[in-house]
Amino acid sequence: MRKSTKKLLGLTAFAAISLSMLAGCTNNTSEKTKITFWHTMGANLQAVLDRIISDFNEIYPDITIEHSSQGGYDDLEGKINDAIPAGTTPTIAYCYPDHVAEYLESNAVISVSDFVNDPELGFSADDGLVDDFITAYWQEGQEYKTEGIYSVPFAKSTEVMFYNKTIFDDAAHHASGQVYQVPTTWESMETLMAQMKVDYPTIIPLGYDDDANFFITLCEQYGIPYTSLNTETGKGSADFNNDAAKAMVSKMVDWYNAGYLLTQGVNGNAYTSTAFTDGTLAMTIGSTGGTSYNYTANFPVGTAQVPQPDATSPFSFGGSLEKTDHIIMQGPSVCFFRKGTQAQKEAAWKFYKFAVKALNSATFSVASGYSPVRESSFTCSAMTDYLNSPQTGSAALIQTTVNLYQNLTSRYYVSPAFHGSSTCRNQVNGIFANVALGTKTLNDAFAYAYAKSVFAIGD
Repeated sequence: MRKSTKKLLGLTAFAAISLSMLAGCTNNTSEKTKITFWHTMGANLQAVLDRIISDFNEIYPDITIEHSSQGGYDDLEGKINDAIPAGTTPTIAYCYPDHVAEYLESNAVISVSDFVNDPELGFSADDGLVDDFITAYWQEGQEYKTEGIYSVPFAKSTEVMFYNKTIFDDAAHHASGQVYQVPTTWESMETLMAQMKVDYPTIIPLGYDDDANFFITLCEQYGIPYTSLNTETGKGSADFNNDAAKAMVSKMVDWYNAGYLLTQGVNGNAYTSTAFTDGTLAMTIGSTGGTSYNYTANFPVGTAQVPQPDATSPFSFGGSLEKTDHIIMQGPSVCFFRKGTQAQKEAAWKFYKFAVKALNSATFSVASGYSPVRESSFTCSAMTDYLNSPQTGSAALIQTTVNLYQNLTSRYYVSPAFHGSSTCRNQVNGIFANVALGTKTLNDAFAYAYAKSVFAIGD
């Protein structure tokens, strides 16, 4: 889920670990080089960034980094699209692949391939080499229609399910007299939700914090076309206006009408994590980057993987492609803009390399629930000591979430990025809510979203 307004978790004790041990060679440049960094961090996580910058400046005192939050990811994308024609883009910025695909249309971003391959500027053993990056995270930045590396991973996330352990373990309250089993498939989820409404009539069984992720993930898992990319021409296609996708949304609407399901779109754009922590929901699916917002002292919170299709008894949506267990890979990468001097671009690259060193990436992870982008972050003593030490409150929930990452990477998927793919995502984001709330009919909701997407993709 792309968190639009949430502030991330404050510093843990681990996040206060000094990063000065990462110091390397000094920079003897006589003039200050200033770079600007736009991101979506909340104030508390910016404190982690400030600490990284402070340690960076011990090595590079002649590089000044000015950073600022631009709101949520959609806000950031909009501000950059406004800045491109005005010539006011930052030096570097948080990004998602579909954002970068749009920036490439304006020739506004550069490939960092030359930096990666440069004998002086490239990754060293001290930085951590390229093969230390989690493969899927690094590969994402090379899957654009133009050859090169146009984005590099900063912090990554996926989705997990948070559940109210008190409700699950309350066998005396259950008609079956048994504790609930955490559902691993959507089919078993439907069965559990029906039972929950019998045992707890006032509780909504499931929340999903991002309507677009829900739609796109179910399409991916059930073999339903969503979007595609012609790798020869680089042109994308909106494929979601099909009968299988409509049957899938009809199932979601049935769940909503039965009182089984709540999403941000039908909840007045309020995050379902809030409804979960106040006891309205028994389960919610949301971003690992927002783990702390699913913590409450009102009841113990469990974490589990997102369900997948049941291979032996699937819903009959009619998808024609192979079913998968895939879950979305998301979280910020960084892109580098063409505007600025070569010295600014090189300074920004040096800062990026420093910010994603193993310990820095680990620090970011345990302060927020994001995944480190380097394999070695999981084995450095700071991370292992943290993960193996007793934690309390929201820190304990983050600890559980971070521990899940190493079992999730094999399930990751990303949708193809192309000119117009961001619009496709934005448009499918509203389909379920429009139908569930009666704003549009099923066919009209799909037709509207499809027309908007096709127009954005263009000829």
